[in-house]
Amino acid sequence: MQFLIKPISLPLALFLALCFIDRCGVSATEVPGDVSAFLEQHCIDCHSGDEPDGDLDLTTLGFELDDLKTRQRWLRAHDRVHAKEMPPDDAMSLTSEQRMTFTRALSRSIVRAEAGHNDVVLRRLNKHEYQNTVRDLFDTDVIVHGLPDDSSTDGFDTVGEGLAVSAEAMTAYLAAADQVLDAVFGPKEKPKAIHHETNLLDQVDWRGRPMDQQIGKMFRQTDDGLVVFQSGYCPTHLVNFSRLRAPAGTYRGTLKVRAVQSETPVTLRIYGGDTIVNRREQHLVGYYDVPPGDWTTIEFTDRLLEAGGTFHPKCYATRDTRKDADTWPHPGIEIGDITIEGPLEPWPPVSRTKLLGEIDVTSANQADARTVLRRLLPKAFRRPIDDDDLKSYLELYQSSVTTGQSFESALRVAIKAVLCSPEFLFLIEPGESQIDSYALASRLSYFLWSSMPDETLFLLAANGSLSNPRVLRGQVERMLNSPRAARLTKGFTGQWLDLREIDFTQPDANLYPEFDELLRVSMIRETELFFEEILKNDLSLVNFVDSEFTFLNERLARHYGIDEIHGQAFRKVQLPDDSQRGGLLTQASVLKVTANGTSTSPVLRGVWILENILGTPTPPPPDSVGSIEPDIRGATTIREQLIKHRDIESCAACHRRIDPPGFALECFDPIGGYRHEYRTMATEGRRPKLKQAPFTYNWVRYRLGQDVDSTAVMPNGMTITDITSFRNALASDPDRLTTNLAEQLLTYAIGRKLGFSDRPLVDQIVTQTRERYYGFRSLVHAVVQSPAFQQP
Repeated sequence: MQFLIKPISLPLALFLALCFIDRCGVSATEVPGDVSAFLEQHCIDCHSGDEPDGDLDLTTLGFELDDLKTRQRWLRAHDRVHAKEMPPDDAMSLTSEQRMTFTRALSRSIVRAEAGHNDVVLRRLNKHEYQNTVRDLFDTDVIVHGLPDDSSTDGFDTVGEGLAVSAEAMTAYLAAADQVLDAVFGPKEKPKAIHHETNLLDQVDWRGRPMDQQIGKMFRQTDDGLVVFQSGYCPTHLVNFSRLRAPAGTYRGTLKVRAVQSETPVTLRIYGGDTIVNRREQHLVGYYDVPPGDWTTIEFTDRLLEAGGTFHPKCYATRDTRKDADTWPHPGIEIGDITIEGPLEPWPPVSRTKLLGEIDVTSANQADARTVLRRLLPKAFRRPIDDDDLKSYLELYQSSVTTGQSFESALRVAIKAVLCSPEFLFLIEPGESQIDSYALASRLSYFLWSSMPDETLFLLAANGSLSNPRVLRGQVERMLNSPRAARLTKGFTGQWLDLREIDFTQPDANLYPEFDELLRVSMIRETELFFEEILKNDLSLVNFVDSEFTFLNERLARHYGIDEIHGQAFRKVQLPDDSQRGGLLTQASVLKVTANGTSTSPVLRGVWILENILGTPTPPPPDSVGSIEPDIRGATTIREQLIKHRDIESCAACHRRIDPPGFALECFDPIGGYRHEYRTMATEGRRPKLKQAPFTYNWVRYRLGQDVDSTAVMPNGMTITDITSFRNALASDPDRLTTNLAEQLLTYAIGRKLGFSDRPLVDQIVTQTRERYYGFRSLVHAVVQSPAFQQP
């Protein structure tokens, strides 16, 4: 906003009142006098006419705060005046009293408008919560397929507004219920048990040829087995389940292995599922360190989702041989005896026994069905039930029996109806000023565990003590110490930090030949362990932007240029004093999800920081402004392109806030590597020293382009000289960081969008957290204890 003097013939209050007449001629909401007086004196000169500053014409905006878009624009005006960003300092100085008079009057109008639109939206379980809930309800490890992806609202898939039930979703829930019940009741006959002991010499390659045809070429024969060298390709199967006709299920495998021709451990990776023709499910089982010298036994437990799958070992980060294994001098892995056994699931399944108890299905009757349903429904509905709740499901059971179905089939019909009922699929939270104790138990459980309450929470809800602050605090501690709290890590960080989008783009193999699967897996694990450490030990949440530690394995440490980290197991690492790393913004996971596979954009990263870390999002750009396309040939830098972009007046105001934090991260490439120069695919330019990328051994084809400039000037005039000074700048305002994280946690926890009227409650949470030295665990407690968490 630049403030020029443009005379207006009518007093602003009258002018706006004339403008705010709707099409039917009915007067709209009246502009408060303090607001109109402020606008007339300080704003209208620049924000009117044919080319209003910031594309904001106050004379046509209207004051219909019932309209969400209009309310949001006035809210931004409130916040920019409150933050002393507007009016500009060079136009006119304002006293604190003038600003307060305007913001107070405007805030009262916004709060009144929000109050008329704060209806609570009934929240459905998202697909992750559904999966966890049926597992905990029935004590089964079922994996449900086919549920549609959930919409994200304000960054989270726990917000009720984005969780409507479409016809497609309802059809998917019917199919999902069948999958759940198939797992709960289990197969009618005990699955075939596999106990297979073998040696790689006994196996065949993927074309069915005996392994001895590859001896001396791809593999080296020893007295105890085979030495494998292949990293990218290795046609060896631990067990060919398609030949054994093994069922889907969980299997335990053991391998006797040792590294050869290496003084340090060599990494083994194992895949499960269809590892040959890619017609069925396949997945990574894990990465394992194999030391040299004596034999080591590696044990893994993994679930095959489909019958006929295999397990497949490969070396990792080794040079491949295809023709001279007997004389190949590089590291490999010797694999000896192999044992595979499973399925490990008991039969009948635990879930079946838990559901039916001592009931004999061959002679069971309606009384037995009543017993099962009366035991199941309170847990499924997460509240006590009465006879009316039970009646309709018993009628379904009896109707099925009447048509000739067996007890088990009829019971399945009734339970399927339970799993598709609103009482199961939705979080129903009755109450006026405060939700009832059972709804509180569910809200707490779905916040911290992404699943239904356990027996302890049900008992506390039943006796009415859960709402006691001391009891509630004790339960939060208990739940955060539970293994189920890993779901909070996955669910919250996956959305707050966009970690679920890690595979949305694939790095250009020519520009980033060192990128591979283990690096991608390690990126995510670092951030999750980092989050858990801060939460577990109530460390200051300032660590999220500036920390002295992180969690690394060898693969990620090498990527960061940190030496003396060996093996793929993660461990807490104290960062060197001169390290560029420290905090989320320097972690490869965040740097990858805020870039594409080819280039970085200060705009994308700057917007991400403003929204996800500082909680000060910018409005979307005008439709008339095009995007900036990266120059992969390296002729111009992104800074040069943005200078031209900022010459557009409608872009300049926002880019003054967006670009500086984005430029501060330009020293990191799209896969999180630290850089001094851009990489290009130009035909001219310096070549890097490496001819092959580390770990992958892919050929390096890129060239080094222009130097990276990551300096910036923040809107408050602070100069950012490097990533360390930027981290210090962010860490200097812990209240801003706490406010944002409190808003993110509240949105995720209570399942609704926060509004302007929630700000006082958020301020209370920030105050309580500040008193606890900004501890992250203390913030979680403050969120749970807040009135917002316990209100409908």
